[in-house]
Amino acid sequence: MKYFLDKYLKKTNFDFILTIDCEGYNFDKNLKNNVLNLESLLKLNSENNIYTLLFITPYFAQMLKEVNLIEKIKNNYKVIFGLHIHPNNLPEEIEKHCTFIKSDEDLLSYYSYDQQKLIIKYCYEYILKLGIEPIQAFRGGYFSIDDNTTKILNELTDIKYESHNVYRPEYKVIKNELTPLSVYAQNETEELRLEYFNTKKLSEMLQKGIDENKKLFGITHSYLLDPNDLHYKRDNIKPNIHERMKILIDIINKNR
Repeated sequence: MKYFLDKYLKKTNFDFILTIDCEGYNFDKNLKNNVLNLESLLKLNSENNIYTLLFITPYFAQMLKEVNLIEKIKNNYKVIFGLHIHPNNLPEEIEKHCTFIKSDEDLLSYYSYDQQKLIIKYCYEYILKLGIEPIQAFRGGYFSIDDNTTKILNELTDIKYESHNVYRPEYKVIKNELTPLSVYAQNETEELRLEYFNTKKLSEMLQKGIDENKKLFGITHSYLLDPNDLHYKRDNIKPNIHERMKILIDIINKNR
């Protein structure tokens, strides 16, 4: 199967894709509000010729379906779909096939090959059935991935790519059976993440990647899509990710 990302990676000049970890009830305290605020960010990016890579959990896919957004975003915005898994945040329909899952274990790579195979199979099939397709890439919760994960994804799915911060200790891939789309990062803690740092440092990191002529994969999270979400006040994040993205877009457009 041919994907947009196949062609994208052949470009010789810098470019930017925003990736979003589209979570669920573990992080999205008001999941519906955050889903309803997704479209405005997709519109902003699309109008500036920027693709958004959505790493979607089963719960987030379920809510997209409930508010009738799946076909709309597929048809109206520059969107790429990916699979996102937090093993301890799955609908009952999946959990009943994976009774070994521990409620306090969030890392996919904690589980054995056979256990991961069941988790991935049912999550992949679940979001496909809801209309999330094609699914081009994978990201584990907390960047958790190992060789078993890439082997299973290669065997069971049409996924070709994985996107993680390779400096994180949760990234345990040695023999990769997928193509990496690494989050642009300097180390374990400094990554091109919309909600990290002040806007000056974020802008400087983006400009550095542009000067290096990199394919830049930035990151943010669905629990910040609602500008009034509790995370903003709790973590003292100002301005919100929509406003931060506008600042980065100005830099991107000046360098194109």
